[in-house]
Amino acid sequence: MLLKISWRNIWRNRQRSIIMILAITAGLWGGLFATSIMMGLVTQRFKTAVEQELSHVQIHHPEFLTDYNSKYMIDDWHGLKNNIKADEDAKAFSGRAFLSGMIGTATLTTGISILGVDPQMEANTTSLDQNIIDGQYFGEDMRNPVLIGMTLADKLKARPGTRVVLTFQDLENELTSASFRVAGIFQTANSIYDENNIFVLQKDVEEYLGRVDVINEVAVLLKELELADGFSNRYKEKYPELEVRTWLEISPLIGYYHEMGSTMLMVVLVIILLALAFGLLNTMLMSVYERIKELGMIMAIGMSKKRVFVMILLETVFLTLSGAVCGMIAGYSTVLLLKDRGLDLSVVGGDSLKDFGFDPVVYPHLDISFFAVLTVLVILLAVFTAVFPALKALRLSPAEAVKTE
Repeated sequence: MLLKISWRNIWRNRQRSIIMILAITAGLWGGLFATSIMMGLVTQRFKTAVEQELSHVQIHHPEFLTDYNSKYMIDDWHGLKNNIKADEDAKAFSGRAFLSGMIGTATLTTGISILGVDPQMEANTTSLDQNIIDGQYFGEDMRNPVLIGMTLADKLKARPGTRVVLTFQDLENELTSASFRVAGIFQTANSIYDENNIFVLQKDVEEYLGRVDVINEVAVLLKELELADGFSNRYKEKYPELEVRTWLEISPLIGYYHEMGSTMLMVVLVIILLALAFGLLNTMLMSVYERIKELGMIMAIGMSKKRVFVMILLETVFLTLSGAVCGMIAGYSTVLLLKDRGLDLSVVGGDSLKDFGFDPVVYPHLDISFFAVLTVLVILLAVFTAVFPALKALRLSPAEAVKTE
């Protein structure tokens, strides 16, 4: 009976209740939509950084990480390659020659990192071939092909077929220059990465270095992210002379984004709920003040203060949950609608996101567990908001309340 009375009390002032429900719905919808966009950005940045730039594990000669000199290479490359091939945790890997050098055209010369790769291994590991937006992935009939990023191509005014000159140090620390031709232009979500890295064939680099199997870096893509620590520990034991690092050790900042993303998003949502709490508190106080005489009468005829407290509490919970359910349905529906098609932020200046490694096309994302946590927060919000109006009602003296005009 108390549930039925509480539900009916909400609709005694239908207009005010509808406005409050709509306010809660709009607030939660906006919070969920903004949260899903932020979560989509964080997820995409993490995925792009780990799968296309870092890989799950990287292996180097220890001294290479000090001055990035190509003479510090992995000596037992064939043994390491065979072990990784046989490892059931490894999905793909790529051995790279890594050179610091310069790239020049008729208009500009700038510093870059030159990565000599095996085309198939690199495509399997970083999906570089899928990021080609102009030209082709290493021309079959082209001598000394090179892949450059879109940002660098614009800077150099280069297009497929453009001749460029690469200058780098050989294994004897002597400067070597060679003519290459742009085979394709790639574009990732990180414009800084596109500007600072170019890809050439490993065999072409080795020809100018005068030695085969020049491998300075091995990037390993695993079947699952969670396997990185175990894989790293095993290969540290197998190859104590090499430096084996997980993605988290390479880029702690990416790990911070990944770990703190959900926490920060929940903080934002809690702030929105607190703002809604003030509106709800005001509504319930008005409801209590308007019914002072009525509350006094029902207490005078025998309703206990405990039941009055529960009635006010139920009214607040019903009002809050009505708006919360509508808000969560609206928010979840919006996420589902944009989950696969994405939201293009480039129309509002989203291209600047690429400067920070974020893709301007965002795919909103929220875990189902997020809604479970949100439901608990909404119920707690309703309970805490109801306490003050309910205590206000309990302080009423039935005799005085009945006399109130």
